[in-house]
Amino acid sequence: MRRIAYWASLIGACFASGPVLAQDEAPFPPATDGAPVVRPTISSSFGDTGLMARFNSSEQYGAVQARVGLYNAHDALIAATGQSYDFDDNVTSVVTPVNAIIPLPMLSQRLFAKVGYTNILSRGGSGSPTRIDNDSQVGMAQLVWLIGDEALVSAGVIHETSDVSLRHNGGDIASQGKGIRFDMLYRFAPHWGASLRVSRLSGDADTTIPNVRYGAISSRQDFRRTYSEAALVGTYRHAQAGFVPNGWVLRPSLAFVWQDSRFKATTNSLKAAIAGRSEDYQLGIATLRLEKDGFRPWQPIPYAEAGMEHEVRNTLTETENDPTNLYLKVGSAMNMGGKGRFDLYVARRDSLKGSFQSTTVNLLLSMAF
Repeated sequence: MRRIAYWASLIGACFASGPVLAQDEAPFPPATDGAPVVRPTISSSFGDTGLMARFNSSEQYGAVQARVGLYNAHDALIAATGQSYDFDDNVTSVVTPVNAIIPLPMLSQRLFAKVGYTNILSRGGSGSPTRIDNDSQVGMAQLVWLIGDEALVSAGVIHETSDVSLRHNGGDIASQGKGIRFDMLYRFAPHWGASLRVSRLSGDADTTIPNVRYGAISSRQDFRRTYSEAALVGTYRHAQAGFVPNGWVLRPSLAFVWQDSRFKATTNSLKAAIAGRSEDYQLGIATLRLEKDGFRPWQPIPYAEAGMEHEVRNTLTETENDPTNLYLKVGSAMNMGGKGRFDLYVARRDSLKGSFQSTTVNLLLSMAF
């Protein structure tokens, strides 16, 4: 709760100097003499900032869940066998988010509804002592408020399901949860903007582990997870930075991810106690993205992004020390006739010491009506 209060105070400070609702509505009087009504749109306010990718994508969220799941599997294997291992995880994921933003003119010219669905399909390689497959689905519905041309806030509900197959021991973890999600976009300077995402999910996880003596040992454990993702994104062309090639856009980005999870104490099917636990995972990210300028309808534009990720804090493991990943992304985006955006890209993460590699294919469709 302290963290949510902190973000709330930060958001309030950001908006304190911005326009209020009455000022937002004023620049858009009713049309006269048959002239068309000019309505504010999210794409016209933030399409050139690079912030919409953060607003619509679930790649970073999926990558964090995959890494956290592997750390938990490593810890469970070490606890069960009392042995040490050299882990070499290789994960391949396909992330397919679909989002739609729908105006609500009957309520306000600056109110929108956003609905979204994301499927995350992950498969673990066979070269590590732990091999994990994960299928996750996330549904979302939000109310979006466009505040002037500088700020956007949205809030709504989320529902998530996940099925994890532990191929190394035949176990299975099925979880489901529901909660709330809050987003903010804020353009605070001509060439810089900020994004914030905070979600709080509560649910339960059913675990089943095969056992030679008892057939299977099962348990159900309640959990609560808070995920926060904050980013600063810049936008520079040749006119602002001479080293940027003509016809291209450079987007430097700094981001911070913080996931805090709590699991309640419970008992398994043998009436044995399972202790409660907490997890704290923090990740810092710095990247540079270069993309072709000019987002014309039905004309794909290429882009590439490179940088580093570093675990600032990780309470999930005491035996592993490979906290830094190299990050590389290549892809293409297309303007869907002014009604949306389609992205197809491949992202690669390689830890510096070689214990973790992941490849993510992302197909992102964002529509605006």
